[in-house]
Amino acid sequence: MIFLAVLSVLYYQSECLGLFDTQSILEDAALPYFPEKTINQDGDGFAYVSGRSGGECYGNLPLETIQAEQTTDFLDMVNFMEFVQFTTTGRNEDFMNFYEIAKAAMESGNTYLAQEHMARALRTLESARRRKRDTGIWDAGTLFDTFREQMGEDNFKKLLHLNRKVVMAFVVDTSSSMDNDIVQVKEYIRELVMEQERSGVIAVYTLTTFADPYASNTVVYHTRQDLLQRLESLRPSIGGDCEERTCSGIKKAMFNNNFFTVRNSAMYIFTDADSKDCISEYNKIQKMLQLVRASAFFILFGTCRPEKVDHYYVSISDESGGFTLLVKDNGIYNITDTVNGAFSKDSLICGEESDNSRSVVGQGYGNYRKKRSVDEEEEIEYEERSIVVDTSIERFSVFVTATPVSLLSKVKLEKPVDGDEHLCGLLESGIENVVQTVSSSDDALVIGVTARTCPCTGTWKLKYPKEAVQFNYKVRSSGDYLVDFDAYFVDTVDTESDVANYSPCLGVAEQLVIKLNQGEKVNKDTLTAKILGLSGNVVHWQGKLDKDQYYQGNNAFVVPLVIPSDIGTEGFRIVLEGEIVDGSRFQRVSSNYFYPTGSCLRVASVSNYYALTPNRKTYIILKVTNNNKYDEEYLVSCSNTMSYATNIGGPTITNAKNQRVFKRHSNPVLLSGGHSARFVVNIAAPNIQKIQKGRTVAVTCKVTSSTAELMDMILLTEMDRAM
Repeated sequence: MIFLAVLSVLYYQSECLGLFDTQSILEDAALPYFPEKTINQDGDGFAYVSGRSGGECYGNLPLETIQAEQTTDFLDMVNFMEFVQFTTTGRNEDFMNFYEIAKAAMESGNTYLAQEHMARALRTLESARRRKRDTGIWDAGTLFDTFREQMGEDNFKKLLHLNRKVVMAFVVDTSSSMDNDIVQVKEYIRELVMEQERSGVIAVYTLTTFADPYASNTVVYHTRQDLLQRLESLRPSIGGDCEERTCSGIKKAMFNNNFFTVRNSAMYIFTDADSKDCISEYNKIQKMLQLVRASAFFILFGTCRPEKVDHYYVSISDESGGFTLLVKDNGIYNITDTVNGAFSKDSLICGEESDNSRSVVGQGYGNYRKKRSVDEEEEIEYEERSIVVDTSIERFSVFVTATPVSLLSKVKLEKPVDGDEHLCGLLESGIENVVQTVSSSDDALVIGVTARTCPCTGTWKLKYPKEAVQFNYKVRSSGDYLVDFDAYFVDTVDTESDVANYSPCLGVAEQLVIKLNQGEKVNKDTLTAKILGLSGNVVHWQGKLDKDQYYQGNNAFVVPLVIPSDIGTEGFRIVLEGEIVDGSRFQRVSSNYFYPTGSCLRVASVSNYYALTPNRKTYIILKVTNNNKYDEEYLVSCSNTMSYATNIGGPTITNAKNQRVFKRHSNPVLLSGGHSARFVVNIAAPNIQKIQKGRTVAVTCKVTSSTAELMDMILLTEMDRAM
């Protein structure tokens, strides 16, 4: 399976958002490496390529737009150009400094930050060229060519995510109560590693143990043999009560430098206890998992709490794209179907046709818009949920929980009644095209669906007994060329920088950015976006993505909107609906959860090229805004993973028109409704003897008020010279 670490956020061409045209970058950078390939143009004149060029599962793709079969390498080059993330860059910064930091990050093994810094270098270079500044010989092509020459072919492929690589982080409870479960833990880890090797993905393994009162340092293993050898010697010892420092173990694993290296990695947590520390660590863990696009999976044993699952575990797993399983009596006989999240490019499928009042999507609940049927043979009355499968979905899994759990054995997944007779039935060879596998634990059921050839498209039916008190489900789809999207919000907080965020403000003008992946397979005239509240799955806003009004080129839509105040702070997700160009209908739901707030925290800018250099301070400007109608007090605090000296200056206060009102020398600060405070935070780097070139330092800034706790995270790279 091809692992496409498609990274998120801003790489477009809207001037107001600091976005730019990737056509010239593709011409400068991609074609020199793939001269026999052709960059295609659609009717809007923007560059794209086709993953299967009208191939076996896309028979209706318009062949006149496809001029050449595109290789996976070429696709991934384009993925880097269009999707790699940057955060904030000033318009007058030197692209070569970002380039040098990208090299340092790659040398230290941090592919993710190398990609981010390279994207900043490209953006700054392109901005300079557009303003007709002299850039000498440099364009995107020469920048990539120089990186390849200086860093070698292997690192070049890592930069463009052509090498498939993941980090598998195992976090294991070794308190004495796990003594009866440790054999199963070892077996589950062996199975996961075997699946990783079968997939052809290169993996780095980390192992962290925890109990009470501490978590161990994370140990990195580069081979399966080393990891399994360490597992053999793993023995439960101290502790043994039914609350452990689970989130301390997660944090240890998460802030290990290896976990930053790539996106779309996975963390597996094994425990039998509730947490005693997640209440204080939950927000920081969620922010980091979101930042590096990692999923967390909890495998729980029932020694301590046979019927109880810690709600923090459920929240962390759900919001990161993983899930939580209880395996007290029923072991997971096919764990790879159940918790495999690291080896494919996953996108949640929506799971019900939605309307303007009610909608149930990927993670849905059974008590809304029920449809009923009766199984005459079993004499059971069933409720039905719909799952829409399109031609880009090669595999999907349905994760189900129900109350009472005894009803899980009666859950059914049925193929579309009007599906293709061969793709949804028997192939010409006489074998079934669709393969379904079922994995079960004490409290959950996972149904995996794979097609031997092309997918069985149409509306699948998930059926469960009407007597269920509660029924929850979610769907994960995957495929080498899966149509999916990323969604986030953008504010322009000053004239020098742009900020992408996942915590939009209530009642304030925002810009919703939707970025398609594999967008050439989508009929863009059919797209509709929706804001779907987590509470009750109510659609709070929906709008057609009008190409003439919102389309920015390069598969990006930017939609100005105001988050409705009635949505509250319960959170929401973005739903995208439309049609594949072959006519099949698709639905997707964002993997990110958005939690709007009445108060806002934004990172306005970061100095020194996002680097920490010897004996120099790096400045981070934070903007805190009170959008409430009442006065509110805010306390700002910042910390970093290396415990470098951090100072927070007194804030400058501005009103709703961004006019300076006064400067305060206090923290906390009292803000009137509509007023903002700009804080200057500085991180003092040590001398050169203590600097480690290429090392990542994570800075976490938190704003606390009487009604909310806001948090953001900035990743800095250590350099051994001034920028």
